[in-house]
Amino acid sequence: MHIKKIINNNIVTSVDDGCEVVVSGRGIGFGHREGDVIPESRIEKVYRMENQESLTRFKDLLAKLPLENLHISNEVIALAKEGLGTELNENIYLTLTDHINFALERYDKGMMFENALLFEVKAFYPEEFRIGEKAVDLIKTTTGKNLGENEAASIALHIVSAELNEKTSMAFKLTQAVKKIFEIIEEDVDRSIPGNSGKLDDLIPTFKHLVYRLILNEQYNGDDEALFEFATANYKEETRICRKVMDYLEKQFEVTIRPDEMSYIIILLRKLVK
Repeated sequence: MHIKKIINNNIVTSVDDGCEVVVSGRGIGFGHREGDVIPESRIEKVYRMENQESLTRFKDLLAKLPLENLHISNEVIALAKEGLGTELNENIYLTLTDHINFALERYDKGMMFENALLFEVKAFYPEEFRIGEKAVDLIKTTTGKNLGENEAASIALHIVSAELNEKTSMAFKLTQAVKKIFEIIEEDVDRSIPGNSGKLDDLIPTFKHLVYRLILNEQYNGDDEALFEFATANYKEETRICRKVMDYLEKQFEVTIRPDEMSYIIILLRKLVK
């Protein structure tokens, strides 16, 4: 690869397979000029963004970013990939790096905040939250700044977004919706009754997937009218609770919930202890 543009001593751009990429490495741009061959021994990471807008934002960010913060973000993303055993959307190198950098700037100004979804992130995304905690530990070890568990939750949501291939706002929207669903259910189901707490928690993945499908407008459509009629006729209380949840979701996402989705939820609610 050849240098297309030097952003700073540690960051340059190049072209690979016809696409512009960002290349990082300590001293990779020092003493070089546009057109020079990039020494492979200096390359630490090649970044590929999903579109030109993201690439431009990433280049602008890196131009003013301490290299240490980029290394922190890279290590957190590597921990996430290894811990979750999955690939993440490449845009996380932009969004998470920007977030960590901004969080450190806020810390220096004494501007710490509480994450309103801390409890839900812990409950709904335990693996991602553990990675967020590791990220906070890494940041503390590297910079001496303790961002706390509220920041661990924010980092976890960035990871969730990268898993979903969506913007971070999507993860917030999904988490808020699932939180509201459980508030609705717990108006009628007492979590303190032995057995209920664990069974409610078992429903978390189901509602996460349901909300995500609604956001993408990809509902199940098996056309099993017999199952729906059976469930609504025989499980009156579960149907009532389900309709409350579906009323909220239909208003929130401006969709009509299909009977197959409702049948599945009614049957799952049946498992809860009265």
